Amino acid sequence: MRLLYLILIALVVLLLAWFGWWSFGRTPEQQVLARQMVFITAVEDRDWSEVKGMLTNDYMDDYGHDRDSAVEDAQMALGGFLTLIVKPEVVFKQVVPDLAMLKVKIQIEGKGLGMSDVVVGQVNNLTQPWFFHWHKKGPWPWDWKIVQIHNDELRLPQ
Repeated sequence: MRLLYLILIALVVLLLAWFGWWSFGRTPEQQVLARQMVFITAVEDRDWSEVKGMLTNDYMDDYGHDRDSAVEDAQMALGGFLTLIVKPEVVFKQVVPDLAMLKVKIQIEGKGLGMSDVVVGQVNNLTQPWFFHWHKKGPWPWDWKIVQIHNDELRLPQ
C-alpha cells in the first residue's frame, strides 16, 4: 500500500512539473506556434466557436471584417466542405514576448458541396503567404489571440 502511495505521489509531482514547464517554460515562439496549430485544427474541424475564441475582441482585417463577420464569412466559405485538410508551412516568424507575426504558406485539400472547389482553387493558387498577427492578452500560453489575418493576393468578392 505504501508503494502505491509513493507511485501516486511521484506521478502527481511529474504531472505538476510538466504543467509548469508547459505553462511557463516554453518560449513565446513555441507558445505562438502551438496556438497557430490549434487555430489550424479548429478551422479544419470547422469549430467556429473555437475559431472565434482565438480572435481578439477588436479583430479587424484588410477586408473590412471584424471578429464576428470574419467567422461568418469563413463559415460560408468553408461550410460546404465534407472533408478539409489545411497544410500550413511557416515561412517567417517574428516573435517578441507578447507580439508575434507569422507568415504561413497554406494549401488546402478537401471535398464538399457548393463553392468548395472554388475555395480550394483560390487558396491553392495564392503565391504569397498569409500573415497572422498575434497578441498575448494574459499570462497563460493559451492567451495568444489573433489580431489580424490577411494575404496580399487574396481578393474577396463584394
